[in-house]
Amino acid sequence: MQIKQLLTTDKTLPESTLSLINHKTNQINIKRMTYCFFVMLIVEPIIILLFDIRGLLQPNAPEHWLYLSYFVLHLTLWLISIGWILMRKMIENKGAELNFLIPVLTAVLLMLLSLINGLDQLKGNEITVYIAFILMTGVALLMSFPTNLFVLAPSYVIFVSGLLIFQADPDAKLRSLTNGTIFFLAVVIISSYLYRYYFDSTLHTLELKEVNDKLNYISTHDSLTGLYNRREFEQQLSTLYPEDNNKIALLLLDIDYFKHVNDCYGHLIGDQVLIYFAQIIEHAVPANFIVSRWGGEEFLIAGQVESLEQALNLAEIIRVQIAAKPYPSAQGDIAVTASLGVSLMTGDCIKNFDHYFKQADDALYLAKENGRNRFEQAL
Repeated sequence: MQIKQLLTTDKTLPESTLSLINHKTNQINIKRMTYCFFVMLIVEPIIILLFDIRGLLQPNAPEHWLYLSYFVLHLTLWLISIGWILMRKMIENKGAELNFLIPVLTAVLLMLLSLINGLDQLKGNEITVYIAFILMTGVALLMSFPTNLFVLAPSYVIFVSGLLIFQADPDAKLRSLTNGTIFFLAVVIISSYLYRYYFDSTLHTLELKEVNDKLNYISTHDSLTGLYNRREFEQQLSTLYPEDNNKIALLLLDIDYFKHVNDCYGHLIGDQVLIYFAQIIEHAVPANFIVSRWGGEEFLIAGQVESLEQALNLAEIIRVQIAAKPYPSAQGDIAVTASLGVSLMTGDCIKNFDHYFKQADDALYLAKENGRNRFEQAL
């Protein structure tokens, strides 16, 4: 992976995609920070009781100020842990609004731990605390460059200052400075790589999902009108079951003299007319109804109704709206009408579909025979 790719993310991606990846990243970081604070909630009181308070209680201890400093720092870490645990639900719910919180809080924690590492130099301890926590931070939290640099840099400055001020052994000072600097730079690079790897993996997953969604849409919807196609209509129909005394209304609609529209205005305008009236049909029926383009200028509609009268009323509403809303083309308004056949389905919709469809088809034929721009019910 090239350094430029490692340190940057693709800003040409849609804002919605970047926002989704950032949201997922933030949720992961919040969860991992919560695990960290649960551990600190348990460990810090133990350290305070076994080491800090014990050191403070020693009579005439020359290092009283040192143990007091340890006590304050560990108590601060413990209080921060309590605050996070108490507010974690609010933080999770407002993650998008608190994107800054993880980097800022991580920087504060690392600075406190770097101060502890600096005090450890007075006791001849190594830089294990600093190294351990910047490694955990770099591996556990997903941070892009330069955010990770801004998070790690303040603690590194404190780490270096602590060594220069409190470490009396020149060899230990040089050794610790060298090792600490190497680990600091390594963690910046490693965390940048881990974030980039997560970013690319998440982006790949989102792209696959988008492709699958598009393929699923193509396989279930009419490419022109966006309505369900025949296959998906039958699939959706299988989810409809008459409740109580309700029945399933089946409405077969055909746009009258549509061939005349294609002949007079061309097929491109004809396609726009189909799209326009498909939208009218979709908005005219209840939201829980299924609307499909059955083929050509035919549309099939199904949904629960309480009675045949309700189904016929719906057919009339659709017919009136189509007749009242001509398509506004550049060549002038194109007025069309529609004929509908209505049948009522009971029992197993899929098993008996052909029977009820033939009823609706026969009723549609009757509507056309009786002058078009009307509806007829199944006999």
